[in-house]
Amino acid sequence: MDFKLSIKPFEYFFDPAPLNDDYASLNLFPFLEASTREAIPGLEDSNCFNPRHMGLPWSTTFPAAVQSKYWRDAQEAATELFEKIRAAAKAKGKEMRDNEMTNEEISKSRDALLIDTAISAPMNMFPAANANQARILAKGNIFIFIHDDDVDCQSYGTGTNVLKEALEELQSLPEELERYRGPWKNPLFQEWVDECAQENFEAGLEFVQGALIWAKHTLDNPPKKQEHFSSWPDYVYFRIKDFMTIGVSGMLQLSCAIKVPAPERKALDEMYRLYMMHFSLTNDLYSYEKEMLEAKEEGVAIVNGVPVIAHLLNVSRKTAKTILRMILIDLENQLHVVYNAHVQSGMLNDRQLRYARSMIEGLSGNLFYSATIGRYARAIPGSHVMN
Repeated sequence: MDFKLSIKPFEYFFDPAPLNDDYASLNLFPFLEASTREAIPGLEDSNCFNPRHMGLPWSTTFPAAVQSKYWRDAQEAATELFEKIRAAAKAKGKEMRDNEMTNEEISKSRDALLIDTAISAPMNMFPAANANQARILAKGNIFIFIHDDDVDCQSYGTGTNVLKEALEELQSLPEELERYRGPWKNPLFQEWVDECAQENFEAGLEFVQGALIWAKHTLDNPPKKQEHFSSWPDYVYFRIKDFMTIGVSGMLQLSCAIKVPAPERKALDEMYRLYMMHFSLTNDLYSYEKEMLEAKEEGVAIVNGVPVIAHLLNVSRKTAKTILRMILIDLENQLHVVYNAHVQSGMLNDRQLRYARSMIEGLSGNLFYSATIGRYARAIPGSHVMN
């Protein structure tokens, strides 16, 4: 496979907690290993590759990473939507909040980084997506990352934070999915909601619902507010709650073109819990240096698993990162056992099994995303690579 032509180009690669042991020798997730050399049903729209074969450090048991082939479609959709959001804000006389304080070069760099993140995240985390699904996922992530940056450091303000505007239309978040169909005042948001519903009604609207629930959670619980955790389970519970669990489930189903009703997902609750733990703690490990840098610059708290482990175990931050890496390895072992048990039980239908497998595919992609995304890697000396 010609990686330069097939996968999304990347400027960075780093490993925040490298391991000496070769965990690939454990031979977990054989379907992922097979995907690098043969067609696997459900991954027709994906590039499957082993980062080790590219000379990259890959501290995980996953034998491959998976990425949607349609990242260019995602790029086009995300860029177009971002430009429309800016144009709409300008037309209302509501520019980006810091436009007058930031020179054009810095502003362009910030915007390019956000767009790249909104493309790379879903293309790696939900790698089964076809062209249309890739576009929908990327557009949703533009809304999500604008809100995330606005809440985090107020880079984007009035007129650009579309999720916040949508929340202001609601007195409370409805439980019925149908009510998320609209009508919404913002035509760009309404267009995206319509696309979600047309692609996969239940899963698409779960994506919308989950994004809004998460946005409200971040407004109610500022991300840089000082938090104290008396135990590791307390922190993990907090972290998962901060990670858009409903929206992620919707994106998994949407990207696989499946509909798994809530009663059927119940059988996969334990696997989904392990999946969300790995998902969120991977973010902690790879984003730690970026968050530390921001905390020092802004004089705010950092809420991240690395310092939590360091505090609870009275160890250095460097040791805490290694411990967190080993926690991720352990979660992968647990996921392998649980997934195999589901496959061998014969009790799950095809869509339940596809949903389960999509979690594993997405976690392998999330590791590759986390190791290559400029959003995290720019804070790491020596992370820039020749592509």
